[in-house]
Amino acid sequence: MGEDLYRKGKKPYVEVSEADGKTDEEAAKEAWNKHLLRNESIMTDLFHGQFKGTVCCSQCDRVSVTFDPMMTLSLPIPKPKRKKTFFFLPYKIGAKYVNTSYTINVGESDNMRTLRGTMKETYGLDAGSFVVSTVFNNSFSRLHASSANLLEVTDEQGATLLYEIDPSLNPTMPS
Repeated sequence: MGEDLYRKGKKPYVEVSEADGKTDEEAAKEAWNKHLLRNESIMTDLFHGQFKGTVCCSQCDRVSVTFDPMMTLSLPIPKPKRKKTFFFLPYKIGAKYVNTSYTINVGESDNMRTLRGTMKETYGLDAGSFVVSTVFNNSFSRLHASSANLLEVTDEQGATLLYEIDPSLNPTMPS
């Protein structure tokens, strides 16, 4: 349909260009104008846009920036977050200790860093002050890395426990 609605008679040949020292705004405008030379129609006006593509060569470190036309954009439909419970065990447990549990909403792309940030913002627990593990049948089944997917961790069989690290060790989050 876009071809039928083309506003000009003949489509000229146009070479794709790179940004090469131009600002993003200048390069995008130049690429868009070249795109319009071959695709000027009501369809282009209403449904076309641009992606910025950046490619870096791992051998020579050359960076290539292009602005490419697009007509569709695929976006994931996020699933609703689920409430998950975590248990916190302090480093020193006194005689009157009572289990402390925290409930947070967990999404499918959340990881341990998300958990640590949420625990700090919501409950005031320092992000690097605890390790995260899964315990099943009174045994550790796994210690979790910062990159572990939080939903997968909480779906494992057993309880997810946050163990406080000895504060005298001055624990911090790795960068």
